[in-house]
Amino acid sequence: MTLSPIDRDPIVLAARAAQAISATYQMAYAQLAPNLTLVQYSSNFPALLPDPVQEIIGQPITDLLWEFVGSEDILNDIVQGRQASHRMEYINRELADGTTAYLNFQVLPLEANDPGRGLLLVVENETGYGRLQQTLVQDRNELRLVKDQLTVANEELKRLSRLKSLFLSMAAHDLRTPLTAISGYASLILEILSKDINPSIRNYLTIITHQSDRLNGIIGDFLDLDQLEEGRLTLEPEPLDLREVIKEVTQVMQINADSREISLEIVLPYQPLTLWADRGKLYRIIYNLVGNAIKYTPRQGRVTVQATSEGDQIVLRIADNGRGLTEEQMANLFQIYYRTEDARQSKTQGTGLGLYIVKMLVEAHQGQISVASQPEQGSVFTAILPRQPVIDA
Repeated sequence: MTLSPIDRDPIVLAARAAQAISATYQMAYAQLAPNLTLVQYSSNFPALLPDPVQEIIGQPITDLLWEFVGSEDILNDIVQGRQASHRMEYINRELADGTTAYLNFQVLPLEANDPGRGLLLVVENETGYGRLQQTLVQDRNELRLVKDQLTVANEELKRLSRLKSLFLSMAAHDLRTPLTAISGYASLILEILSKDINPSIRNYLTIITHQSDRLNGIIGDFLDLDQLEEGRLTLEPEPLDLREVIKEVTQVMQINADSREISLEIVLPYQPLTLWADRGKLYRIIYNLVGNAIKYTPRQGRVTVQATSEGDQIVLRIADNGRGLTEEQMANLFQIYYRTEDARQSKTQGTGLGLYIVKMLVEAHQGQISVASQPEQGSVFTAILPRQPVIDA
């Protein structure tokens, strides 16, 4: 098959190239005479006019395209060679089918070396890009509005959070004052009447002391949780002997253990277990772990509190022979408000805050907390604390 040679006449090639570009880039064009009237135009030019016109040739450009009204002086400057070109971008144009087109108009001399011969008007259809730009602007405005709304909501949340913290602080103070008196007087009566007291009264006073301590613990948990949520948890470390804190906690918890006939065993070395820690926060860690062990250990069970020195770390272990935990329960144990299904069904009292707070406080001391357990085999909680805090360089 023999192909006929392509007509390489420069004018024909230029016309074909312009036709291809016009189809590819959705471009229309027209020639303007020096007096700014149309001389000729591309076949797709009429479709871009805002109003249908029967006769286009000879019409002033300002009559065909209202966008050029007021631009006559600029166009005349181009004809006179005083200005190189004129461009208008993203002009909205409602088309006959009801859609909106975005057009770019560019006017430049028909011949660069002889601008007096007339002008070339090129119309680029940038509808796709223009609609994208409009969508982006609309989305940006909506995002800005959402951002402003979030800012207002965030400020309101901060205000409510401050009120919540203030309420908790005031409530804790107001609650702890009478609780301290209740617990103190109950303990004093037990001490004074230790031998002659009626067993029933002893039991009642023990319950009062136990419940007072429990309420104090719950108040402490809520205050610690508030500090954690607000990012205001601060430590005041000091050199202390962990053995002293353990003895202080277990002395308080002994009443709880006795009321459940649980053996509370303390295994400590003779040498001091010195570390840098916040005494109040360390007390809370041990208190919650021991209290948790006593709570989930059956009557006449055993809870062991052990602490050892291992190199640059101190290891605290609280073991019990309670109901134990499954793999799934251990995976969720340190999450906030988490309570096992067994605990809920047995109606064991608790808020689900204790172990979460323990984890946060241990990590605040740059330590680690873990648990090892099996169902019906008891549990061992291990907290590893550094003797000295790690200071970032």
